[in-house]
Amino acid sequence: MFGKTIDYRLLRLFVHDRHPEAEEFRQLERDLSMEYAKARFEKWNRRLDNQIPIDPAMRYLDMGCGTGEMSLELARRGCEHVTGIDKDSYYIEIAKRCAEKAQLRDKVTFECMNLYDMPNDKKYDIVLSHEMFEHVERPRDCLRHIDGVLKTNTGLEKGKIILAFGPLFHSPFGDHLNRIFRFRIPWVALLFSEDALMRLRREFWRPTADEAYSFEDTREGLNKMKFSEFLRYVEETGWITEQLVVNPQLKRWHPLWRLSNLLMRVPLLRDYLAVSVYAIYRQP
Repeated sequence: MFGKTIDYRLLRLFVHDRHPEAEEFRQLERDLSMEYAKARFEKWNRRLDNQIPIDPAMRYLDMGCGTGEMSLELARRGCEHVTGIDKDSYYIEIAKRCAEKAQLRDKVTFECMNLYDMPNDKKYDIVLSHEMFEHVERPRDCLRHIDGVLKTNTGLEKGKIILAFGPLFHSPFGDHLNRIFRFRIPWVALLFSEDALMRLRREFWRPTADEAYSFEDTREGLNKMKFSEFLRYVEETGWITEQLVVNPQLKRWHPLWRLSNLLMRVPLLRDYLAVSVYAIYRQP
């Protein structure tokens, strides 16, 4: 807004004290439980009108599984062939411990790998991704690779892609830096210098995580994809849309939900107001 030095000094007034990464991870391990996994899965499924298929015969791939809550809940509900992958080895180790504790190791497998490293000879009926797609590098290539690991559609319940992600980078809080500031500043990544924000991140949040100088290079990574770009990438795959819901978190406030749906029809506005996306696609 005013240049990186002035932006830094202005925003510095609103940051918390240092937020050690180690304490955050310790809290993460304490909070994980099957009750937590169940609640997260049900929230996701509810926002998709309970359309996530559960079938013991299907093979599921949980892309960017993190600590494995969704994979574990699928297995707990009866899915016999679930694979969770994530490129962060720390999260995968937590997921494996949780699977052991829940006695689900015979149904779910966790592997530390990038989706791009998966061979195309491994095929899945359902590919899921929860709260990851705004982080994935090269999202257009990622969608193409997903298409490559899906089985050829042999029924209405096979060959499906189920996505839930956000906040998108250009939305009000798409910077993912909400824990730095004492209160949330909408569109801060668009209004203020990236250099200033990254300096604040290095100095006051996760000081042991990385020395990133851009949003793309942070440990979690942000691809800065716009909602309109996501729609174009999906169109290029040729997938058929079964459901596409934008900002379903607003359903509890009906007037806001209606207003959001109206604004999503305005091309110049939707990139800046599409916070979260929940979608189901299938191969043609």
